[in-house]
Amino acid sequence: MRAALETGNRAWLKVCCTMTLLVTCNLETLAGEARPDRWRWSNPLPHGNNVMDMNISTDVAVQVGDAGTIHVQHSDGRWSPVITGSDHYIRSTAMLNDRIVVTGESGLILWSDDGVDFQPSELSPANDADWFEGVCASTVRAVAVGDDGAIYTSTNGVQWSVATSGTSEWLRGVAFGGSSFVAVGENGTILKASMSAAAWSVSASGTIEHLNRVRYLGGSSSGAFYAVGNNGTLLKSSTGSAWTSLPSGSTNDLYDVALNNSGLLVVGDQEIRLSSDEGVSWSDQIFGLSSNAPPAWTYLSAYGKGNAWMVAGRSGLLMEGALSSGNNYSWTASPSDSSHAWLWDMTELNGIRVAVGDLATIQTSLDGILWAREAVPVPGTNTVLLGVGGTTNIIIAVGNEGNLLVSEAGLSEIAVTNAAGTTNISVETFGVIWTNLPPFTTASLQGIDARDALFVTCGGNGELYTSPNGTNWNLRATPVTSFLSSVAIGSASCVAVGANGTLLKGTADGSSWISVASGTTEWIYRVRWLENQFVAVGENGRILTSPNGATWTTRTSGTTKWLTDVAFLDGQWYVTGYQGTLLTSSDLVAWTMLPIPSGKSLFTANAYDGQLLLAGVEGVILRNQVVVDTTPVQLLDYSYSSATDTNGVSSTYEVILFGGQPDQFFSFNSCTNLTDGSWTNVNGILELYDSSGTLYAIRTRDATNTPLTEFYCTELVQ
Repeated sequence: MRAALETGNRAWLKVCCTMTLLVTCNLETLAGEARPDRWRWSNPLPHGNNVMDMNISTDVAVQVGDAGTIHVQHSDGRWSPVITGSDHYIRSTAMLNDRIVVTGESGLILWSDDGVDFQPSELSPANDADWFEGVCASTVRAVAVGDDGAIYTSTNGVQWSVATSGTSEWLRGVAFGGSSFVAVGENGTILKASMSAAAWSVSASGTIEHLNRVRYLGGSSSGAFYAVGNNGTLLKSSTGSAWTSLPSGSTNDLYDVALNNSGLLVVGDQEIRLSSDEGVSWSDQIFGLSSNAPPAWTYLSAYGKGNAWMVAGRSGLLMEGALSSGNNYSWTASPSDSSHAWLWDMTELNGIRVAVGDLATIQTSLDGILWAREAVPVPGTNTVLLGVGGTTNIIIAVGNEGNLLVSEAGLSEIAVTNAAGTTNISVETFGVIWTNLPPFTTASLQGIDARDALFVTCGGNGELYTSPNGTNWNLRATPVTSFLSSVAIGSASCVAVGANGTLLKGTADGSSWISVASGTTEWIYRVRWLENQFVAVGENGRILTSPNGATWTTRTSGTTKWLTDVAFLDGQWYVTGYQGTLLTSSDLVAWTMLPIPSGKSLFTANAYDGQLLLAGVEGVILRNQVVVDTTPVQLLDYSYSSATDTNGVSSTYEVILFGGQPDQFFSFNSCTNLTDGSWTNVNGILELYDSSGTLYAIRTRDATNTPLTEFYCTELVQ
């Protein structure tokens, strides 16, 4: 029985003999720059990090990869990002009984018992030079291997001691099986050790190819070691001492090997191959299937169980293989609606975020979290959309070979058929329904901007066009033939930029253009009008600023990376660039590099409603809620129960459903006496990372420690 009374932000609940009060608290100030621990993936899903290794068990699955990233999947099926506090690359993961161990760059070894809180391990002697490329575990010992023949061992995953490998070859993988550890590495190196992992001996591999990974597959008593490497190398050994070369059917580099009821699977560079007869014959799963085949991709890790496969690789692509008929598999992406098309530009109009890119990709989102790919009337195979912009009435996407697509605000009648019959309903067309304009040029178009009754686009051969409405376009004379990659409309002038240091200033109506000295021959890639400033960025870390488009100041960025876009949010400027570059500044003078959880090149940025979005290579869309939504986190549901186990131990169980805004962080606290103000944190820091803005929390206690009356409080965390 439960009674509830809500007053403002308070909810009184009475469950059996336990009374609970929920109080929701606000933060007073929540502004600030993009925090490194607040980056989350919007696309692709569940994330876009390279999956360097994954470990899947009954209760938990772990994936590790770029820039300190760990993603953990618990029993609810959702992949959760883990805050590691490190931006080091993570290369391998293993389970030491119920303890998760991950290893990586510059001596990094972390451990966790819950898949949420990861702690750094202690190495003796300390080692911050060698990368630990592989890790494995028996029931009593974990072994990590890496650069220069480095081997460390641990009985608990917390304290690690060095072992003598006897080699200076770089080691890339390690496995445990039977009663032995086996490590593999460069130039065909294979080492073997007993369960103590103290003394290592060399085993002849019969190859000089680099070996990338070793697995023990097939069970503890009847299994065997399999090693894969460059140029299609595949080796097998029942003991780890004598190795036999197996034909893999491939000459591409192989990165992992897995086993299930159907046979052996190898994955690698553009490779997924299945053999049911130990390499005598192979089925090419990428190029050999007529339908439901996985895409040609770089696959870095694999897992097999029963009649199913999971493979993962570059940019977080996950493919699941399910047995369809005979020994044939049907492959589907997980999830199926993620896109890996490169994204070149992004904007926000009427609260709708729009991103465009390769394969005629147009993706839209209302919240920056969930993205939908829109249907477009141009070929998806050869159309590249390079720019997007518009007004509150029309969105314009431009691309190669003069492609120009428009989406106008309005309502359209569509027929919806269900069990009750067919019904016509009205839908908003803005950002959803796209039409293509007849090309007015064969040159590629990339720059696009719009203000009120002025639309400007530019591209190849120095071509530049203006329009009063986005549909009727007029060619304007420019003094250059260089590719113009970006244009911006200011309060009293326009600016276009491009290759060879091109910088043009246009009149307020875009009808007349002149060259302006930029002081460089490097490509000026993008220009934006933000906060009454033109800001242009480009090749070799170039940043230029101007209040009017005529006089420009060169800024010191502190990087030589290509810079690609500019955004402004909450008093901070943000500049994106190649290889995961993100710069920030509060004054356009002093710039600081910000870490992000990806090394992928970023081509565009957008800021809206306190949220910073970045997009680029292979569908990357990262978000950071820079300005926290201060809407209080509410208690949506509460249940209380108790039970006694077979040992006579009585426990109480509370299941609490919280509701708030996605990407909010909050603490859940309790106390038994409001007068003394002694609050205790119940579950650490909680995050509403699901797009629904809901989260379940479960609290279990011994019945003897459960008070009759308890008060709860949620508090937003900046």
